[in-house]
Amino acid sequence: MTRGIRGLAMGVTLMLGLAACSDGPGGSDDPFGGGGGAAAAVPFNPSQVAQALPSKLSAPQGWEGGSQNVIDGGEAMEACQDAGSVSCVGLTAMGETEYDAEAVSGREIAFGLMAYDSVDNAKVGMKTLLAEGREKAGDKAKPLALDAGAEESEAYAEEGEGEVMVVLRVGTLVGYLAGSELAAPGDLQPFAKLLTDRIKVSATGKNPDA
Repeated sequence: MTRGIRGLAMGVTLMLGLAACSDGPGGSDDPFGGGGGAAAAVPFNPSQVAQALPSKLSAPQGWEGGSQNVIDGGEAMEACQDAGSVSCVGLTAMGETEYDAEAVSGREIAFGLMAYDSVDNAKVGMKTLLAEGREKAGDKAKPLALDAGAEESEAYAEEGEGEVMVVLRVGTLVGYLAGSELAAPGDLQPFAKLLTDRIKVSATGKNPDA
């Protein structure tokens, strides 16, 4: 399950592809919709990456949150470089966690974050992550109209594989989600929104679980 998201975070070649692009809400003065403001355009430290990741406390009813794994510095750079043709320039930290459905075996959602030192480097990171995914997916990727509320987001369902993936960017952070055995592809949208909202709150220096 979720081999693309976990593979990237653990230094394994990204296996899932991506298609379809949509821009999140927000104007030019506040591209983050008011939640994080310009603060989201500054680099995140590892503690903020950990805060931005969905937590056990934020897991909705029927889901159980897992432990968080955050790496930074040389460890994060090595994992990124092992992940394939994804841009690691300016990468400062990476983090991942997952939610498991309590009532359905195999129904899982994995979350990941890649923190960059600038918006420009984050844009390149997202672009190359998408390119890597498209190369791996081939003609299996089915575009999804999924609004994560981010500056940039793309989503797809991989036909015949039972998996859904979203990649998004908010300021200097690139986030990605992979879901397995969801009742419907659209079931991943509230989780993508959850990740986006947590990034925006963490950007202000606040704890999203407070």
